[in-house]
Amino acid sequence: MRILIHTLLLLVSLACPPLLAADAPILSVSGAGCCGGSGSQTFTLAQLDALPQTTVVTTTPWTEGEHSYQGVRLSALLAKLGIHSKTVKVTALNDYWSSLPVAEAEQYPVILATRQDGKVLTRRNKGPIFIIYPLSQFPDLDQERTHSFMVWQAVRIDAE
Repeated sequence: MRILIHTLLLLVSLACPPLLAADAPILSVSGAGCCGGSGSQTFTLAQLDALPQTTVVTTTPWTEGEHSYQGVRLSALLAKLGIHSKTVKVTALNDYWSSLPVAEAEQYPVILATRQDGKVLTRRNKGPIFIIYPLSQFPDLDQERTHSFMVWQAVRIDAE
């Protein structure tokens, strides 16, 4: 019986991903002039949530139908940290990366989405951070070039 209980506990622990600790960093940002001269800063979900939030309702090539995404605007985060660069490299958990033009992030409401339809993004649904462009609001953006900028499971931003 004891072996059965241990086996069941092991199976449950493997099937259920660990909850993200509230104080665990989910994003690292770095670059020249960043963060009051320190060069880098990490953010927890709570710290990102404390920044002004923007909602973008859009479709994506990887989801069915329109969804509501919420998060801080990329341009607002860069401004807050004192980053002035033409591009930023966004890297995902699996080391996929894309260089995003900052001018587009200033022109359009490009967000670091931490929520989809009011629910916190997890690794299973493209979290902890999914770079969202407003494809439905600006149909000209709905092209392969822009899709390559929409990094999911984003964990790092480096000013280039």
